[in-house]
Amino acid sequence: MKWQQLDTLAYQNRLRHLSPEHKLLLGIILLVLVIAGHRLVQVLVFFWMGLWVVGYARIPMRHYLLFLLLPFSFFAAGLPALLIDVSRAPDPFDASGFVLWWQAGGYLFTVSVSSLQRVLDLFCRTMSSLAVFSFILFTVPFSEILQVLRKARVPALVIDLLMVMYRFIFVLLSLSMQLWVAQRSRGGHQGFRASLKDVGQLAAQLFARSMRHYERLYQGMAARGMTEHFQVQGIVTHSRSRRYEWESYLGCLVLILLELWIGGLRL
Repeated sequence: MKWQQLDTLAYQNRLRHLSPEHKLLLGIILLVLVIAGHRLVQVLVFFWMGLWVVGYARIPMRHYLLFLLLPFSFFAAGLPALLIDVSRAPDPFDASGFVLWWQAGGYLFTVSVSSLQRVLDLFCRTMSSLAVFSFILFTVPFSEILQVLRKARVPALVIDLLMVMYRFIFVLLSLSMQLWVAQRSRGGHQGFRASLKDVGQLAAQLFARSMRHYERLYQGMAARGMTEHFQVQGIVTHSRSRRYEWESYLGCLVLILLELWIGGLRL
């Protein structure tokens, strides 16, 4: 899924009319529960956020799954380091407490129950956090996030930096695609070594062109007498929905009570 599509969906979803403050507050509360909560609470948050994104906001399932897939690929790439413990092979070896084990030379590779537990905990926390972030990104446009930050008295310098960074995400994506197409049209990216060389050249050209874009942006602002901070005007009138408000209140209350109950049982 392209970043431009994510930005477009944030402006066209069915929850667009709701207050961004309420949606961000819901996301923050759930994110705290995910980080500090137990596995059952994290799983419930994951499915509840999926209901909000796909069911209420009417975000296509394909876009939602693609959003979750890319970060999950990084998690999957780190699975071997999380699952497999490497040590020198003892003599004799006690296989109790290990799910899998194999020996290569003088080293022993093991997969223990504790490592599986660690991976499962990390998987639940990662996926539920991504679900919360997807709810925020799919339902709250970035300009409204900046307006909420301004109302929360976040320093103007931080908001300006966020705005410039957000603008240059699109600049970098557009420039990188143009450079990649130009290299492919000249017969580039043929073979592994050639691809590495072309990628290095693309990165160098991307840096140079992005700096030129930044310089033109600075000169344009200076020519217009830009001495204050950026201003983002809201043009959408938000409304309240009793149904969504009550569902968010009751859902958070149930999750908090469930977390306290699980914590009490473990004590």
